[in-house]
Amino acid sequence: MASGLIPPEIIDEIQTRSDIVEVIGNYVPLKKAGSNSWKACCPFHNEKTPSFHVRGDKQVFYCFGCHKGGNVFKFVMEKEGITFPEAAHLLAGRCGVDIPENAPGTDPREARAAANTRERMYQLNEEFARFFEHQLLRYPDSPAAQYLASRKIPPEVVKQFRIGAAPDSWDAGLRFGKSLGFSEEEMLRAGVLHHNEERRRTYDLFRNRLTFAIWNEQGKVVGFSARTLESGKTNSPKYVNTPETPVFKKGHLLYALPFARQAMGNTGEAILCEGQLDTIALHRAGFPQAVAPQGTGFTPDQARLIRRYDVKRVLLAFDSDNAGQKAVRAALEILLPLDMEVRVIAIPGGKDPDELLRTAGPEAVQDAVHHSIPFLQYMRNYYASIYDLNSPAGTGRALESLVEILLLLENPVLRELYLKEASTLFHVGTDALNAEMHRRIQRDRRRIARPEPVQSPQLQKKQQDAFGNTMLTLLGLALADENIARELADAMPPEYFRPQLPDQALNQVIACAINGEFNTASDAVSTLLNGSDPEADGKIARLLAGDNPFSTKALQRKAMRECLESLQVMRQRRSETEILAELRRATDPEKKMALLTELTSLKQKTPPNS
Repeated sequence: MASGLIPPEIIDEIQTRSDIVEVIGNYVPLKKAGSNSWKACCPFHNEKTPSFHVRGDKQVFYCFGCHKGGNVFKFVMEKEGITFPEAAHLLAGRCGVDIPENAPGTDPREARAAANTRERMYQLNEEFARFFEHQLLRYPDSPAAQYLASRKIPPEVVKQFRIGAAPDSWDAGLRFGKSLGFSEEEMLRAGVLHHNEERRRTYDLFRNRLTFAIWNEQGKVVGFSARTLESGKTNSPKYVNTPETPVFKKGHLLYALPFARQAMGNTGEAILCEGQLDTIALHRAGFPQAVAPQGTGFTPDQARLIRRYDVKRVLLAFDSDNAGQKAVRAALEILLPLDMEVRVIAIPGGKDPDELLRTAGPEAVQDAVHHSIPFLQYMRNYYASIYDLNSPAGTGRALESLVEILLLLENPVLRELYLKEASTLFHVGTDALNAEMHRRIQRDRRRIARPEPVQSPQLQKKQQDAFGNTMLTLLGLALADENIARELADAMPPEYFRPQLPDQALNQVIACAINGEFNTASDAVSTLLNGSDPEADGKIARLLAGDNPFSTKALQRKAMRECLESLQVMRQRRSETEILAELRRATDPEKKMALLTELTSLKQKTPPNS
């Protein structure tokens, strides 16, 4: 979309008032690299050595790794995934420039609505954060206030972390939002309301719960996590979280990151907790580098967030139960391929950080953190609890599992050092461990070279064709409706897209839609038809010609939902072993991260005892 929608003098004023160093510094921890130059690890790709540079005198940024660069508008567009007008409105709001609604050549209603959707959602979440905070302060004897008192959380911490209370009402939030001019549709989109289709009723999502404001990387409230205050109710989940929205992507968020990022950059360390209360406890005990995943297991996207702050060591502060042990293993599979040093905080007596702080004070928490153990020691202790390490058979099973973890290490020097440490811990020679590792590598290679005939070639081809046809259907839907193309950008992570032509064509349409260039989508897809896949060329050309079997918007949306469900089922059919084998062979960081994302997703959908 051209910048001509906003008068040039307004664009100039926004750019003059928006210092690029200050703007980018709100997203990335910049380090001084000269008299008017700063550097950081690039926020657009994975790297260990900073190659992202910002020049204050020229008001530009450039990455020598991925070659992205430009002015402050370009950075915000790339980072937020928005169009130029949306970036201009966002920056204008930050620096106090008023963009006239009747700018020449615009439809004020349409242009303003498109640019303000995300900002409006930020405003709504901010107002609801204040609403919940006010409810907590207004009723000091409420169950929420009593719960905080029992947890010994002082008022200044409650204020800092913006803890609040959702009233015991079905429509208090609905009425509050409407009093501020927010529509029911906006509140549903932001996730503070829920609509029950069967009962045809819309009501507050958060009721009679303790609320925690959830921020994005820049410190804006994007959603909430709410803990139940009703004990003994088996049909009520302990926590209710904001559903996925345009600004709340739970797999991309880390609780308390705005408070933690400076400490992470200064210490080169992050502490990963299970939830909000444990994170707050660690901050209170003197560890502001603590963060927590938000309503999901630890994800590769969250690992990417941590690495952005030059973190080299991660301490895991998970519970000691089965779920916590599983979470440690899942985190290792994400962090070790990134050459992270991983240690585990063992809380005495099986307590969590919050309970330890309440019962023994900050010194006990500090002692637990300072006595964290290397992940190999943790795994040795874990194996001792499930295997008889005094027997050859038990030790053998433990080492088989351990070697599978060590194979995730791509750095040969680190792998060799960990092998030596493991040989000492398990009283086994390094030659034996090397032999076991070599055996596993060779076995995986044989499986890749000669895959077991789990399925007939006909069935495999049928499934491949089904995947391709599903992508073609989504391509047709995206070409027919810009809104669907935008929704697919959120619903389809990068690992969904194979190198095949239909997948790449769909990816191109989605990119055009989110960049505000949907009118060029058909031309962009046409350039991909180069004759390398004549069958796919013909099918895509038919879609470009306007062949659309779905006559109504309702049918189009139904088809989109069914296609996304089918893709999810087909992706889950890939076995964990196949993904791990592919991960060990991968050298490209982006490919590795995509595989880690797929593996994490698969594990989260796998029943615990399957």
